Amino acid sequence: MIHLRKALPLLALGLGLGCGGASQTGEGPTGPVSTQQRVVNINPVDLGVCFQQAPALPEKINGEVLTGVLVAARPLVMECLVDPKNRGPADETSLTLKTTLAGGKLAHAITGQNVTPAGEQCIKAAVDRFAATAPDWEKKAQAAANVNAEVQYKHIASVMPSVRMGVSEASDVAGTIRLAQAGFCDCYAPWKDADPAFFKAQIKLTQTAAPAVTIEPPADPAGALVAACLQPKVAALPLKTTSTELTAPYTFMFVNSAKDGLFKSAEPPLAFAQYELARNQRLAAGVLAMGARTQAAEAYDALVNQYKKDPASVTLEQLTSGCGALTGADDAYVAALQKQLELEQNALVMFTDFATKDAAWAPVKDATQGQIDETKKDIETGKKFKEADLGACPKVK
Repeated sequence: MIHLRKALPLLALGLGLGCGGASQTGEGPTGPVSTQQRVVNINPVDLGVCFQQAPALPEKINGEVLTGVLVAARPLVMECLVDPKNRGPADETSLTLKTTLAGGKLAHAITGQNVTPAGEQCIKAAVDRFAATAPDWEKKAQAAANVNAEVQYKHIASVMPSVRMGVSEASDVAGTIRLAQAGFCDCYAPWKDADPAFFKAQIKLTQTAAPAVTIEPPADPAGALVAACLQPKVAALPLKTTSTELTAPYTFMFVNSAKDGLFKSAEPPLAFAQYELARNQRLAAGVLAMGARTQAAEAYDALVNQYKKDPASVTLEQLTSGCGALTGADDAYVAALQKQLELEQNALVMFTDFATKDAAWAPVKDATQGQIDETKKDIETGKKFKEADLGACPKVK
């Protein structure tokens, strides 16, 4: 069972960038009165929801491979938990997803705390959609028989992307926009293979007129296209106020779990959030590679056992080929860990730079160094796997 831990120490600080205030005008005893409203619900949108692509899988799906798929699907699970109808009243939502693959179909059972029935339905459907994007999924899923996997997820609403309604009218406007983002995917096409920008908007509401949406487009051409596409979509949302006039701010900010790597230039909180997503995908790749190694080891063990029972039934070429497949899988596992290490090392350079400018980033820098140390240990373990496997290979003179 894999437990996907909560984010590094600075996630709460990082996502604080989305809070703000809004101006509200109402009628007082002596005329119009302007007041301020607290605004939450402004947080990063994962473009990976729009550009879903599950990783390539080994030829066969075993428990580790299915686990890797569930790990890779984590961003989709977290996006389900953004919506308040999918969470209970508690700040923390912890759940265990037990998945079985049989007859080409996934079956899920969810246990845990603070997940609503609507949340369970959203998570199950999201995992199904994501898995189906893996190359040759249908063929490989049909060939699998009673494969089981189990993964734990944790969402903390106060420090992770989430929507909470009822704080204020302006905050509800922001929440409505945030929850509508999955329907804006066509607008985000220019960013499928490019780093996104962030930009600000103002939404002016009255009781009698349609919403007036003003978006400050970023300087880059792709961002300008995105902003132009978003403006009418936001204006068409059911945004309302009971005030004479309400001007609500909103900041469009993005990460991308479908991107393989860090953002080249982004505000530190978004750069951090992108690292968390990218590292999750590298972790999933490592689990998938271990699943492929397990398959190769089982296939070679079966050949060896057959040879022991009936030497004439197995050729030296078959044994050599089987062992070669196993050591090749060892290499692929180590290579996956090396890619994870490379990402972590690049992130350490980035967080070290952040920490020189703001001491609050020091815990993140230190935690990332700890990740690097653990990954190096895993790489050494992977190399020892190969040494042991080479020792079991047939000796050809």
